[in-house]
Amino acid sequence: MTKREFLRAAGLTIAPRILPSWALAAAQEKRKAKSGRRIILITFGGGCRYAETFTPDGLVNIPRLATLRPQGYFFKNCVNTGILSHFNATSSIITGNWQWVNDFGSEYAQSPTIFEAYRKATGSSPMDTWVVASNKGFSRIGASADTSLGLPYGANVVLPKLLLTEAIKEVVRNRPRTGVTDRETVQRQLEGLLNEGYEGLGWTVFKSGQQLDANVRETLTKALVNYIHGPEKPSTGDELTFFIAREVMREFAPKVLLVNFWDMDVAHWGSYSLYLRAIQKTDELTGRLWDEVQSNRNYRDKTTMIVVGGGVAKGETDRPVSHVDLCATAAELLEVRMTGMEGKPLTEALA
Repeated sequence: MTKREFLRAAGLTIAPRILPSWALAAAQEKRKAKSGRRIILITFGGGCRYAETFTPDGLVNIPRLATLRPQGYFFKNCVNTGILSHFNATSSIITGNWQWVNDFGSEYAQSPTIFEAYRKATGSSPMDTWVVASNKGFSRIGASADTSLGLPYGANVVLPKLLLTEAIKEVVRNRPRTGVTDRETVQRQLEGLLNEGYEGLGWTVFKSGQQLDANVRETLTKALVNYIHGPEKPSTGDELTFFIAREVMREFAPKVLLVNFWDMDVAHWGSYSLYLRAIQKTDELTGRLWDEVQSNRNYRDKTTMIVVGGGVAKGETDRPVSHVDLCATAAELLEVRMTGMEGKPLTEALA
């Protein structure tokens, strides 16, 4: 038992003797609320510029984020002093330390993730920690190379574009009466999602690492097969990611969830109009995730969404902060001890 755990246990033992009943009830209610705390981290591919988002001219592209902004704490000046690359930047967010590993998905982060720390501290199963990522190079994002933690304490990782290939097989196998032409059209439409962006140029998807439980994989694949035949079948990779993330929330209600949207990285192709459209779509999907939080009893009133927040103080600041501070803040909210982090908790949001 750690010193912190001992003091907490001792306090719980003597509290009924020294606190009035109303104060004890309030303290117990606060403890109950904290024990149910959930964190959702949302990252936007390679990011978007301030000019197209929170400037007066950019607000037209982010109506949902603009509406949600007053409900949380807005940090105007977030600085990345690490590597400006997908895997390293995202790993820095979830470890609290700047990462400098191979960015093509062949290495794990060098320091523990929030998923490992949370599972180790609470004894939780992989069902409590998830990653749903549009980026196909994120198969190793759910754990670190730390020998005391690592994969045994890592998160479930779902790469919906890979899951989609299984769904395509299911569609073609189980709908023979629709005709070969129609089935081929469906297959071409869905496979188009797999070819979005510039990931195909040298990117490799590794199948090692935290493999999804077979039953979980089957559940998500069947849900996806049904979804793509519905009125809202996905037309972009990020819509697919949104659907899988929402399904994970409804089926498994994880305590820590990372959602990686990626479509706005189309900016690398030099298409400004597609870049703006991707920002608008990401804004919409982020808003819909928050709608799910508000309508889902497992998440309502006890979830902090980092990017936009609930359950944190309200306000904004120009104080420079860093990506690595987000993990430190999440750990503080979850009451999980993580040592050796470069990041510091964003105290304004915790007030």
